[in-house]
Amino acid sequence: MIGTSKLLALCGTWIGSEQLLETAWTPAGTADGEFAISAAPSGVIVIDYAETRDGSTALSGHGVVAGDGWWWFDSYGFVPAEPGIARWGQDTLELERRSERGRTVMRLGLRGQTLSCEIVSAVPADAELALMLIGRYERS
Repeated sequence: MIGTSKLLALCGTWIGSEQLLETAWTPAGTADGEFAISAAPSGVIVIDYAETRDGSTALSGHGVVAGDGWWWFDSYGFVPAEPGIARWGQDTLELERRSERGRTVMRLGLRGQTLSCEIVSAVPADAELALMLIGRYERS
């Protein structure tokens, strides 16, 4: 089970810039990103996310990390059939999910007052992971 103190260190509002690579869901480019990460009862962490491109919200998402599982809901409309896997790897929270559409891994790392996010994906799920997003965010 993931340690609550590590998760609590991620809590706060984080605002920054993102570099996006082209995927089946989005064109390549840059965006502004915002994470609002908060603690909920029983060691649960809630992650709210918004990506803004060209002045409008391109993607919004809501994640829940509970124990070693996690769930992600976003404005693309895909509903998770089962929880993903949450784990710590080298001071980075790794959130992995799989579906019939493929596999996505989000890595959130905290270095001082800077949050980093890297998202890699594979379509189909057993294909090689490819970089999808790199972001750097400062605590607001």
